[in-house]
Parts: sequence; structure tokens; C-alpha cells
Amino acid sequence: MVNKSARTEHEGTHRIPAPRLSAFVVDVLAAVGVPREDATIVADCLLAANLSGIDSHGVVRLAHYITRLENGTIKARPDLRYEARGPSMGIVEGGDGLGHVVTYYACTRAMELARESGCGVVVVRNSSHFGMTGFYIRRIVSEGYAGIMMTATDAFLIPFGSRKPFFGTNPIAIGFPTDGIPVILDMATTSIPYGKIAIAQTEGTPIPPDWGFDEEGNPTTDPNRIAGMHPIAGPKGSGLAMIIDIFCSVLAGLPWGPHINAMYGELDARRELGHFITVLDISRLMPLEVFKHRLGQMLREFNALPPAEGFERVYYPGQIEGERRQQRSVEGIPIDPGLYGELEDLGSKYDVPLPG
Repeated sequence: MVNKSARTEHEGTHRIPAPRLSAFVVDVLAAVGVPREDATIVADCLLAANLSGIDSHGVVRLAHYITRLENGTIKARPDLRYEARGPSMGIVEGGDGLGHVVTYYACTRAMELARESGCGVVVVRNSSHFGMTGFYIRRIVSEGYAGIMMTATDAFLIPFGSRKPFFGTNPIAIGFPTDGIPVILDMATTSIPYGKIAIAQTEGTPIPPDWGFDEEGNPTTDPNRIAGMHPIAGPKGSGLAMIIDIFCSVLAGLPWGPHINAMYGELDARRELGHFITVLDISRLMPLEVFKHRLGQMLREFNALPPAEGFERVYYPGQIEGERRQQRSVEGIPIDPGLYGELEDLGSKYDVPLPG
């Protein structure tokens, strides 16, 4: 595993305590009709991303959600429904709600199934962007389960051997509870998540030329011209993106790949996104505390590996994010000038002061 470098902060960056920023998000969402209980779920998800250092999936997304809530392509009060399809399987109809709210509900159902039968599988239909995939896995592992979560997104990944985008960044997260920071592998199937491009657009900063291509298939440093991104590991990332789309779109009876409307490019269309959740009750296979201890032993041996030149230490999946949550919980969440101005404008519009 390699070290992840923290994003360089801009001059004039504000640091806001997580509880105050969370309260701001809840108040803004409530101002456009989202029930405060649901708004709290969204805020928890966004702030979990910021606290973990995954700023691409944090409060930078708030303005977009507000736009869709205002135009009705995301419902502030969706009609969530669950239909059992077997002893350990079901479908959640999301009713075009906020993806965070829909997926939180679906995870609750999946854990109930796992508690009853040892395994819970839930397919989610007609949802929307749900933020950081690892947020839901962290909730699942905190309850003592192992979990797998994936979602389809609109087409940005250019499949291996092609010149045109077909699949989305299609993130997947897998996690296990431990006797310390949980193991959570949370990754997109593209070389970078689209959210990093969204940050560059908000801040008006260039991007590295190897992040993706423009519509002519040429490398670009302009985040506003990105039309496609590379898959991780060539054919392996391309194939994984296809498998995720099969689970989340084809199996859910929803649009796939290029038929999924663009999150930012087609603001007047419903998202119709699908997700796929699997929850496993570890205690059915061995005592949970024994599992945590055994996995903890593995991780301590892993952390003891000698680091390669240029690295301070070796990290396991989710460890850096866990340590950063501890740090940012104390120091506050960094908000760069462009994003701060965007949030300030939202606050002014809905008479919700943004913390300084």
C-alpha cells in the first residue's frame, strides 16, 4: 500500500469545526424541505468524507444537491419502499430521494436481513448520488458486520481499448470490523474519483494532464473540459466497472453506462441510479471478538513491514482516513476559498450563516 498525500491547502483556507459545519448543512437542507432527520444523515455522510480527507465527496457536493432538490429531480420527501424477495434478499425503491437517505435506509434493511439469516443482499432502485461509499461500510462494520457496497454512476470511464466513455467511475467499498481502525477499501474504478475534478472546477485550478481526456480524446489540464477518465489497471479496472454496472443497473432494471443521465450535465433529468449492498454476519462463522483480534494481528504485522524508500510507513485500506478523522476532529475541516464562497452564497440565500 502507498501513502496518500494530503491535498495542498490554498492561502485563505478556512478551518471550520465539524459540528458547526454539520449544523450548517442540516439547516440549508431543511430550508429546502428536507426533514431534519434526513438532513442529518446527509450531513453525517458529507462530514464523514471531509473528516476522512476525502474532500471530493464532502460539502463540495451540497450546492449540487440543493439545485436538484429545488428543481424536483431529487425528492426532499421520497416514498421509500422495501419489498422482500427471499429470506435474505430484498429491493429498496428509492423514490428519487437523496441517495444518502435512500442508502442509509437500505443498509438498515440489509443488516436486519443479515441478523435474521446471516446474510443480507439489497438492490436499490431509483436513487441518486449518495456521497462517499465508505460512509455506509463504516456504519455496517461498526455494527459488527462485514459489508460490500457499490454504485453505478454516469459514463466517464473510457474502457480499455476504446476512445469513448461507457461506464461511470463506479465506486466499490468493502469493509471489516477490527480491534482498531476498521479495514475499509473504498475506491473508484477510474484512476481518480470525479469529485477531484469537481473541486478543481470550484476552485478554478488546473488538473494534471494524466487525469483524463477532452471530447477530442486529448489530455487536458482544464477541469471543465474533462469528458473521460482512465480506468485503474487498464482492462482490470474496465472489467470491474462493467461488473459493478451489472449489479447496480442491469440487475436493478435501470439505465446503464451511457444511458445514465449526467449528474452535472443533465440537471433536469431524474438520476435513476442503482446501488448494491451485501452484509455478512461474521458471528455466524466465528465469534466476532475472535475475528477482530485475528484481523488485528494481521494488521499489526502488516504495519510492521519495512517501508519502501520515500515512504514513512505502510498503511492498510482505511487506516489513513481513520487517522485523519482523528486529526480533523481536533483541528477542524479545511474549506478552500472557492468552496467557502459557494457555501456562503448558499447560506445567504437561505438565511443560514456559514461559520467562519
